[in-house]
Amino acid sequence: MKKVIISVAALVFLASSFLALSYFNKSDVEGTITITVIDEIGDIVSSKEFDFTSEDTLFDLLDQNFEVGCANSSYQLSSECEKILFTSRVLMKIDDVETDWINSYIAIYKNNEYSLLGIDNIVLNDGDVFVFEYKTVGGDN
Repeated sequence: MKKVIISVAALVFLASSFLALSYFNKSDVEGTITITVIDEIGDIVSSKEFDFTSEDTLFDLLDQNFEVGCANSSYQLSSECEKILFTSRVLMKIDDVETDWINSYIAIYKNNEYSLLGIDNIVLNDGDVFVFEYKTVGGDN
């Protein structure tokens, strides 16, 4: 009986955590953000402003305006971009900037700070600047 109570309590805690995250993870009603994409040699390949509404996510804006690819369940590049890791996507390609996820990845910066959140959990605020930068695992870039 004790195991059942602990299991139920754990499930309630997890459900509450997800609900709290989605409640506090709200974007501004509308605004403009800047998205910059940097390739493996440090060149800016794209830098554009995009208008958003409260219905938009950062991934939505990328998907509508760039050719994106994400990891599938085997961490192979896929154009379908299904949510796989903790209900988030793993971004592997933006236009010509492509990673293999083993030796390289695409880092996300929000307002010059490395994002600890995945692409699906980042809040949009008017004036935000997002940089998607190719990074080598263990490298200096």
